[in-house]
Amino acid sequence: MTKSDPVKKTWDEYWSRGDPGYTAHKEIVDRAVRFTRGDKDVILEIGAGAGVDAIEIALAGRTVIALDMSDESLKLIRSKAYAAKARVLAVRGDALYLPFKSGSVDLIYHQGVLEHFRKPDRFLAEQRRTMKTTGRIIADVPQTFTLYTIKKKISIARGKWFAGWETQYTPHRLKRTLEQAGFQAIDAYGWGFDFRGFLLLDRIDTLGKNRFGHPVIPRFLRNPIGRLWRRFERSHICDYLRFSIGIVAGRDENRD
Repeated sequence: MTKSDPVKKTWDEYWSRGDPGYTAHKEIVDRAVRFTRGDKDVILEIGAGAGVDAIEIALAGRTVIALDMSDESLKLIRSKAYAAKARVLAVRGDALYLPFKSGSVDLIYHQGVLEHFRKPDRFLAEQRRTMKTTGRIIADVPQTFTLYTIKKKISIARGKWFAGWETQYTPHRLKRTLEQAGFQAIDAYGWGFDFRGFLLLDRIDTLGKNRFGHPVIPRFLRNPIGRLWRRFERSHICDYLRFSIGIVAGRDENRD
């Protein structure tokens, strides 16, 4: 990949604007820590961007490599990691040709990357090659049935989407894509909403506090609504309404 590569140029321009102020994805950080054992396990983030997740995982005592094609992204990651006193190795590389030995990584994750590949076969095959037989991957992508998808599709059709071409996934499609690449799902999750009604329900416990810090909605309404909402959040149906979804997967031994 050369400096004239249009995709690299796009992301260099994006990250050269400075730190966008992204926050870490708790769902990814928690799982990366849970599915590894300590600082001897190697965790690789592909398409690390601002490195917010990599930094949080490193601060949790894990060995983290943040890989990106953008030089500007890597500069930002190094700067943020230094400020946070987190040990993150920032490496420039191509996701289709990972610069690591086969079977050398314990966990690989990527957030908002898989959807940029029209045919993700090679992208996922490289991860399967690089991870240990006992390793895990975490694939986190935008979910299909959101307002974000509608806005994105309109922008793409007009040629104004900042990231170029991009798709989206339903929970079923994401699981099937990973299975076709030789992985077996072991955990699934979703996070965020972009429908205002769901956002309000998600904050039902603290919604509309008065100047004394007490919720305006009375307890006899707030508690049962909150319980029903939390139960709905844990259901598979809710995953089809989330802003983003993710799957943790291991190698399908029948494909080895």
